[in-house]
Amino acid sequence: MKNLPACKTCVSSGFLCNSCQKKLDEGEITEFELDLAKDLLELEERDGRFDFLRDISFYKAIDFEDVVILVVDKKDKIRISKELLTWIKETYEIDQILLIEKTNKPRAVIEGLISPAKVISLNEIFLATGDIEFKGILRKSDKDKILFTKEELEDLVLELTGNVTRIEFA
Repeated sequence: MKNLPACKTCVSSGFLCNSCQKKLDEGEITEFELDLAKDLLELEERDGRFDFLRDISFYKAIDFEDVVILVVDKKDKIRISKELLTWIKETYEIDQILLIEKTNKPRAVIEGLISPAKVISLNEIFLATGDIEFKGILRKSDKDKILFTKEELEDLVLELTGNVTRIEFA
């Protein structure tokens, strides 16, 4: 794998260096991410069906009840096979996996989280403090199709992009 949430040596060995231990202690990475990264590295090495993992970047995994959000590189969404997703679901007893591109752009992240629903508009709001927030407007008719509540979407977009985004349904 090209990128992992922690050092490749730490992931493989299970023993964390000071830097990776600090990330774990501060909540930047989780035990789940370390376990998943280790399993993916082992799959890459031992199973020829998963050779494509050599070219994949895995940045983060957010375990959100029955849904896991995997943050990968832009082109990696296409490379990841259904067979791998099925293996992850069965191994970790997950109902659904969402693949999200690593980006700091809220639109791409929101669209990934609400798919197949669409964003009606996304506006930049310049605050008097000099900060920038975003306001995403989604269709009210899509509300029941979206896996997450308004508040959960806002929290996830903040975690994934670092941008404060307000979600509204119209």
